[in-house]
This record gives sequence, structure tokens and C-alpha cells, in this order.
Amino acid sequence: MKRNLVILFLMLLITSSFSGAIHANGIPDSVPKPKVYVNNEKLDSETFISYAGVAMVPFRDIFARYNMEVNWDDAKKTVTASSKDGSTVIKLTQGSNDGYVNNKKFNLSQSPALVNGVFYVNLRFISESIGAKVKYDKPSLTIHITLPKAAKE
Repeated sequence: MKRNLVILFLMLLITSSFSGAIHANGIPDSVPKPKVYVNNEKLDSETFISYAGVAMVPFRDIFARYNMEVNWDDAKKTVTASSKDGSTVIKLTQGSNDGYVNNKKFNLSQSPALVNGVFYVNLRFISESIGAKVKYDKPSLTIHITLPKAAKE
């Protein structure tokens, strides 16, 4: 009985030491979280740098900021985003390193990920797919995105 109590105490101690290292959305505090600016306006999203070194952002936030219409297929865990004029269609699926822009396949350096119910996508891939310029300042953990004129409207 005493041994079981000691084991239970140790398990609680270990569990409590990790609980402070995780945000409510499931992203560990130790994961870098860059500041993102789109046309010099701060994007208020929980963005993080993945272990592969890729900036990941919630798909709804970035596609809304880029004025794109979004369709989420929960069964396939796939997001499809379209520009208002239909000239750009981006399709991404959880766990797949294949991204599609206007039905053309691209190899992603980081697959989209579902983290505690939030679907994160590769910020640079999305941004460059619509013709935006992306600059990453690693020392300050800041990403500046400049949208093309068509995406601003």
C-alpha cells in the first residue's frame, strides 16, 4: 500500500511539472512563437515555429486575413481556400506533405497539423501561393508579409 502511494505521488509530481509547459491550445511554451505582421498590421494568432523550422498558423486566421473563402472537410481533415475571384485555390490535408495550388502539387516541408482542434498550416507556403513576399527575422522572431495588391482588396 505504501509503495502504491509513493508511485502515485511520483506520477502526480511528474504530471504537474509538465502541465505548466503547455498552453491551453496544446503548444508547449518551449516552442518558439513568432510575431507576424501582414502589411505592417500584427496578426493576432497563435503562431509557432514547428520542429522542422516552419511557421505554422491557424488556417482560419490566415485565410480570413488574405480575404479568401474557406471550406473545411472534417471527415478528410482537408481545408480548401479560394480567392474571391477564384484565381487561386489552395488545398491542404492533415498529415500530408502534398499541398495543392490550382490543382498543381507541391511538396511541403511541414504537413498541416491538427493541435487540440485547431488546424495549423504552413504560413510561408500559404503566403507565397497568393504572391505575397515573406521576410523572416530569426533573431527577433518576427515575420513580415507583404501582400500583392489583389490580395489586399
